Amino acid sequence: MKKAFKVLGIVTLIFCLSGLLSAQIRRPSKPFKVELGLNFGTTLGYSITESTYADSVNTFWIDVNESGDIVPELSNPLSFGGDISLITKMGIGVQFALDYNFDSDLTGIGSYFVTGSDWWGNIDEGFEFDNTGTVKLMVLSLNLMYKYQGGMFCPWFAAGGSYFTGSLEASSMVGFGFSDAYGDFDYISIPVDANEDLSGIGFNVGGGFDIHFTPNMAFTIEAKYFILKKYEEVSWISDVSGEFESYIWGITYTVNQAVGDYMDELIEPFEFNPSFPKIAAGFKFSF
Repeated sequence: MKKAFKVLGIVTLIFCLSGLLSAQIRRPSKPFKVELGLNFGTTLGYSITESTYADSVNTFWIDVNESGDIVPELSNPLSFGGDISLITKMGIGVQFALDYNFDSDLTGIGSYFVTGSDWWGNIDEGFEFDNTGTVKLMVLSLNLMYKYQGGMFCPWFAAGGSYFTGSLEASSMVGFGFSDAYGDFDYISIPVDANEDLSGIGFNVGGGFDIHFTPNMAFTIEAKYFILKKYEEVSWISDVSGEFESYIWGITYTVNQAVGDYMDELIEPFEFNPSFPKIAAGFKFSF
């Protein structure tokens, strides 16, 4: 009887092991894997040009030349990103990515200079104004990608189309000189603003490598370049509402819209290029 129970136990064990092995053989392997990535880094900045303007007042008793410029500067914003990728066994896949750039502060100086003479003598004046503003930008991308499969170090490459959304807002001051009612020269400073919608379709290309600590978790380093059209003529628009106190004689003036339109034509537009490179590091999780 004991021998019969022993044989029965061995048969049962073999049957269970066979069932487990059979289940493993029949289990289908996934045709692709899903990767979720999170990264934090910095852009290397956008590019922006300065604007200049020049004018003169020439009468029988006044002969002055005016010039000014607006020199904006942009900070390099930090960036946060996330992506989800579907990658086949061959390493080819698709990727949906979001890259959010924190605000880039617009600073710099606007300057105004006037030289010459009027009825009362020589004029040599100059003033500086602070520029303010921000650039906001977020990018959504759909990419084709290739990732080397196998080993601890896995390089990857990706490229595709991107949708950019954001805005540029800037403010500064410009000088405006004129002959006053008494035949003297005087001037005021007028606020100017620039606004541009940065929505549009562009491209991106990038790559990096993943260092796998486990089959399902990796540290990643990446570099990307985002390409959007250059805005070649962003205009400064004058705000002539309100009252303005003159600099030389301290008289309060109101200004009509014709002065604002004249200054808008006088100030050179600037170029803004929202294309930017990005360097980031983060983690990826595989499922």
